[in-house]
Amino acid sequence: MAAVEAVLVGGGMRGSEVYGRYALAHPDRLRVVALAEPDPGRRAAVASAHGLAADAVFDDWSPLFEGPRRAPVAIVATGDTEHVDPALRALETGHHLMLEKPIAPEPADCVRVVEAAERAGRILQIGHVLRYTPFYEKIHALVESGRLGRVLHISLAEHVAHWHMAHSYVRGKFRNRSMAAPLILAKSCHDLDLMVWLAGSRPVRVSSFGGRDEFRAESAPDGAPERCTDGCPVQASCPHDAERFYLGPDEKIARFFPWTDVSPDPSREARRRALETGRYGRCVYRCDNDQPDHQVVSVEFEDGKSAVFSVHGLAAQEERTVRITGTRGELRGALHAGVIEVTQPGSLDVERFDFSGSMVGHYGGDDGLIDHFVTVAEGGAAADVRASGRSALDGHLLGFAAEDARLDGEVVELAEWRAGLEGATS
Repeated sequence: MAAVEAVLVGGGMRGSEVYGRYALAHPDRLRVVALAEPDPGRRAAVASAHGLAADAVFDDWSPLFEGPRRAPVAIVATGDTEHVDPALRALETGHHLMLEKPIAPEPADCVRVVEAAERAGRILQIGHVLRYTPFYEKIHALVESGRLGRVLHISLAEHVAHWHMAHSYVRGKFRNRSMAAPLILAKSCHDLDLMVWLAGSRPVRVSSFGGRDEFRAESAPDGAPERCTDGCPVQASCPHDAERFYLGPDEKIARFFPWTDVSPDPSREARRRALETGRYGRCVYRCDNDQPDHQVVSVEFEDGKSAVFSVHGLAAQEERTVRITGTRGELRGALHAGVIEVTQPGSLDVERFDFSGSMVGHYGGDDGLIDHFVTVAEGGAAADVRASGRSALDGHLLGFAAEDARLDGEVVELAEWRAGLEGATS
């Protein structure tokens, strides 16, 4: 069978290093035939890698969808705040769509995109890569098999490493609600999606607590300047020192995330200049961030299950953990350690499952996601999409409602909340 052809909107890290890399590695499965990317350096690099002619390369997504359809599939891998318009246009022009998560930074726009796909009769695949990891596939299979009995409670946690929090959600492009979805979605929409997927039921009530208690001016050490490059008196002991973190790696390592966000030129000289003027050189206590650095979400589902999710940004190392308790067994898992354990009441035996993998590629989820999407796109089998727009929507709306609950200090009844949202979008 011939490769599925796709137009690519966005040639950044996800567009080039995940979807583009997959196409280059599997030319019999996927072929990128056109590109829209505003950055000239990235645009040239991706176009060259895929052998694209000049008339198939654009600095804006609009011309990509003009005239005869170039391919049956569109991949939208732009920044979080730039998903909606190209997604709607791709669906309107008859493309099956692979859309990066989160769908949009506002709930009404998430609904608009999902409903547009359903009206168009097109496949809409959301980039929930963790559903496609062997680790979470196994957990879902164990739950569905009945091995745990009737599931009563689900507990998920995301421990965000301090460097990642500081880079992306304090100094970086997701630091402020005016430019990104709330943290619970910008960072943790995967986790809420997993919660709903594993529960197999619709959420009905949610509460949430948390705040920004570390990364704020009141927590700044005495004498801390606006920038780490301005001679901070506590630089040697500060875990968030920008000079040590961003200038430490050699040029080979600095060609990858997160250092490429600081400077496309990996030389230390270029990185230092960028720290002296750009956002990544700022003191973490002197930024314009408003995202919480810790949050907990409590959920009740239609079938009576309870669930809790917590996220915080001061972990020593990245980790996601899960604990699922049922009437006939309990499951415990740690993604980064690659271990799942299952025990049953009345037995000391522990059934253990081990997984290998790396954070690079989301433990197999990146390739699993795009490979699955190509398969369903080949046959137009919308019903086979595991993380479709409609199935992903509950997790997204749960996140927005949880943020409202956190800010308002109230329990949110989701049926009432969604009714108000649907009224606003109609």
